[in-house]
Amino acid sequence: MPTMHYSWLKKFQKRRKMIKKLTYIFLTTLLIISCSEEVYRGESIKGVNAVDTYHGIELNDPYRNLENLKDSTVLNWMKQQNDYAENIVANISGRNRLIEIQKRIDENKGHSAKQIRIIPSGQYFYLKKFAEEDVFNVYYRDSLHGEEKMIFNVNVYLKKNSKENYVINYIKPNWSGTKIALSFSEKGNEISEIVVFDRETNTILPNVYPNSAPASLEGIHWLSDDSGFMCSYLPYTDPTDENFWLDTKTFLYKIGNDKGKDIFSKNNNPELAINIEDFPTVYNYSNDDAYLFGEISGDSDYQDMYYMHESEINAEKTKWNLLFTKDEKISRFMVVGKDIIYLTAKNASNFKICKTALENPNFESPEVIITEREDAVISNFQITKDGFFYVSVKNGIEAKLFHVKDTTTKEINLPSTAGSISIGSFGTNHADLRIYTSGWTNPLMIYEYDVNKNNFSQSNIINSIFPDGFKDFTAEEIEIPSHDGTMLPVSLIYKKGMKKNSKNPTLFYSYGSYGSSLSPFFSTNFLLWVKEGGIIVMPHVRGGGEKGDAWHKAGMKTTKPNSWKDFIAAVEYMIANKYTSPDKTVIWGTSAGGIVVGRAMTERPDLFKAVLGFAPAMNMVRSEIQPNGLNSIKEFGTVKDSTEFRALLEMDSYHNIKKGEKYPAVLILAGLKDGRVVAWDPAKFVAKLLDSSTSKSPILFLVDSDAGHGGINLTENKLHVNYANMFSFAFWQTGHPDYKLDEESK
Repeated sequence: MPTMHYSWLKKFQKRRKMIKKLTYIFLTTLLIISCSEEVYRGESIKGVNAVDTYHGIELNDPYRNLENLKDSTVLNWMKQQNDYAENIVANISGRNRLIEIQKRIDENKGHSAKQIRIIPSGQYFYLKKFAEEDVFNVYYRDSLHGEEKMIFNVNVYLKKNSKENYVINYIKPNWSGTKIALSFSEKGNEISEIVVFDRETNTILPNVYPNSAPASLEGIHWLSDDSGFMCSYLPYTDPTDENFWLDTKTFLYKIGNDKGKDIFSKNNNPELAINIEDFPTVYNYSNDDAYLFGEISGDSDYQDMYYMHESEINAEKTKWNLLFTKDEKISRFMVVGKDIIYLTAKNASNFKICKTALENPNFESPEVIITEREDAVISNFQITKDGFFYVSVKNGIEAKLFHVKDTTTKEINLPSTAGSISIGSFGTNHADLRIYTSGWTNPLMIYEYDVNKNNFSQSNIINSIFPDGFKDFTAEEIEIPSHDGTMLPVSLIYKKGMKKNSKNPTLFYSYGSYGSSLSPFFSTNFLLWVKEGGIIVMPHVRGGGEKGDAWHKAGMKTTKPNSWKDFIAAVEYMIANKYTSPDKTVIWGTSAGGIVVGRAMTERPDLFKAVLGFAPAMNMVRSEIQPNGLNSIKEFGTVKDSTEFRALLEMDSYHNIKKGEKYPAVLILAGLKDGRVVAWDPAKFVAKLLDSSTSKSPILFLVDSDAGHGGINLTENKLHVNYANMFSFAFWQTGHPDYKLDEESK
């Protein structure tokens, strides 16, 4: 027995040692695995649920408390999220190099110019900044190729007035060029104050005109005699105020008088039935036609339009006459004598150009000047003393310019490839035509065109130098079948020689709302993705205007699912054709584009490796309580209507997050000064995702206390940082060898 007991004990002790060793190996292996699969996420926040009942449907809102941006707990959580996310992205190898590349491009380019304004005499006014400067200054030329002069030093003005945190965001010279209205905003803020620079005395006039937003709300418009100007006035200027963007007015400011006169608003013109969310705006398209036009607009394609003789503007009470309603679907018009020439989608989804009398119009039987085209959308037109010019665009990306004189129509062959064309003129009393062209791989070009000589004179105000490493890009336009068989236009940008081996990091970008076309544009910031070896894909989803009015209607309110289903179809096509794979796929949405990427992600999380959102709209059921919410109803719907509520719930990414689902990596950017998509909207999405996703993928939330909507009024350096943050994160997630997380951030 003792011997048997001793033998058994030895075996037991040996087995116990083996078990301990195996346990040690198992736990060590588990620790190694857990370290290698560390989850990069900030802390969760405790939600406070709210239950709303809509048309018999009870809807839980588990993070309603995040809507209170005055709650210190909410703000502290957002700050913690930002600090954590900043630490992660700052330690991605390659991120700082992306910032330096953008800075180097600026240095090599020499200068940037924007806000280019030309007056009828041919004088040019614009904002320009050299690479070593932080702010734009105001410059002048007496002609396209005239001598350039800086006429106003913005930095000196800002320092003198203790406004170092401000940027200049808009300029507008008067018709004679003797005075310039200048708009200044706090960085990240859309609300401006306006001052007037007098070129004759080289001084800023004493009056300051506050509470405007000319860069956002249709600009500044001078009276034809230069005695004053018209611009928006906002009674509420706090972007977190529920009344922000509401009850806006147009004020007339006479030079020398700091008190504006309300000439077009809900209060001033109750007979016009202006809604509190409408944007009543006054224009004069020319200083020759003697008319003012009052537009009642909002976030919709078409407007109600009124007019008056400009001589009546000084009357104690402004009286407006109806010109047309939004039912006429007019997107643009010009006055020619006693007639108007207008561009309309009424009974013409791809638009046609018509003519009728201004003061006694007949919109039911107008004279049709240019009939609707079957293969392209007519996007713009101008009239000069040399004839009629119009632009057509196929699928939103193939633009052509035509000249019509008498009964002859001729296409104008441009000196540079143009995916996008804009044109401008000063009407039938002037010969000049200005042409602006750009493309996915072609910088913006500005030309003055002499139709009689068929001669193009190119401006050098915009520096069109190609940076090193950006010359071997190619753009490809294809059409693919969407989920329902509808042919979907898709734009691709990639390096020449790209191989279809399923290994290319691919960035998908779409917008798809308000009938806005994703027209070709050139951005070295955006093209950094291609420079680093990736592909950019832009599906022109329904909800945009690429295929005319019907294309927009096929992606709004109850038809909104077409937008993200089009998007998903494009991703599936690119994967099936070996451009990329799910592990290499990144999607990006900004503002209303957040609906597209958010619902694509929540519907098909298996398709994507990473998701980027820049001020993305994610909580559409609550969209109409946001400051611009009453306007968003026109595009997306209202919870007060049972059918539209169901549509809003369907397009709500926040409510479509599923507990226990494995979601891709996410990086969201938001701004606390955003009055369009308030920061709590994407914050709720992030909070619910942190609680719901069972994947090991990072969920990061960058919240900028100084930023507004989608980078509005930020410095170029800050925009460089935003691009570097997003792209380095996306490359890290898709396994790019130059973008790895450094050890010190773990």
